[in-house]
Amino acid sequence: MDNGIPNLDSISRQLMNSNRPRKPKMLVVDDEPDNLDLLYRTFRRDFNVLRAESGASALSVLAAEGEVAVIISDQRMPEMKGTEFLSKTVPRFPDTMRIILTGFTDVEDLVEAINSGQVYRYITKPWNPHELKAVVQNATKTYELLKQRSEEQQRAQAQIDLLATIMQVAQSCDSRESCLEPMAKAFSDSFFADCCILQLLENNKLATSRGIYKKFEISENFLEQDPLVQEALTHQQPMVWVDSTSA
Repeated sequence: MDNGIPNLDSISRQLMNSNRPRKPKMLVVDDEPDNLDLLYRTFRRDFNVLRAESGASALSVLAAEGEVAVIISDQRMPEMKGTEFLSKTVPRFPDTMRIILTGFTDVEDLVEAINSGQVYRYITKPWNPHELKAVVQNATKTYELLKQRSEEQQRAQAQIDLLATIMQVAQSCDSRESCLEPMAKAFSDSFFADCCILQLLENNKLATSRGIYKKFEISENFLEQDPLVQEALTHQQPMVWVDSTSA
């Protein structure tokens, strides 16, 4: 879905990618500590592995940590079965891949969960580590594809909203200069930015006319002092810088 503004779409992609964790998150849920430890050791190199000993505890972990790529849950647990727990995660985290571990045949629950899209795959216990790794690898690829599709839809809608706002601003303003500040706010809202500066150019140099939307104090000559701005002007290309210490 590439029907948006090319430069803005490129910037949006870079910003979304910068917000992704270096390792995807995984949540493992089992009331047996030995199984939790085994799952943790199996996947800790490739995932940020979160652990919970019950469905209720797992829901609390998700409330605190947010979306995870993969959930691996035991089926037979006290108070809340694995399929019941997983069904509760679907509304808030539809893209998450859910894998159920079962040591017994509970065909009705498993078939219903799989058919309703609540469970990606089920693995019988005791599981084969190589088989489980392969299933998780495929699940992670599927999750990434779903996230990519969701992000493309979000970017497209954000650009539609931004263009609509820009058109409204342009129609209501008397001059280019008076458009700058409301447009800066529109860009800031679209990119979830704390600050946005729109400054006109004259002969490929920054002019004095500018519009600023900010949530904190910045230097009046911020753009003139930023080497990235000069590089963008020189190469006539949008530039994106991400603080890797916070990404």
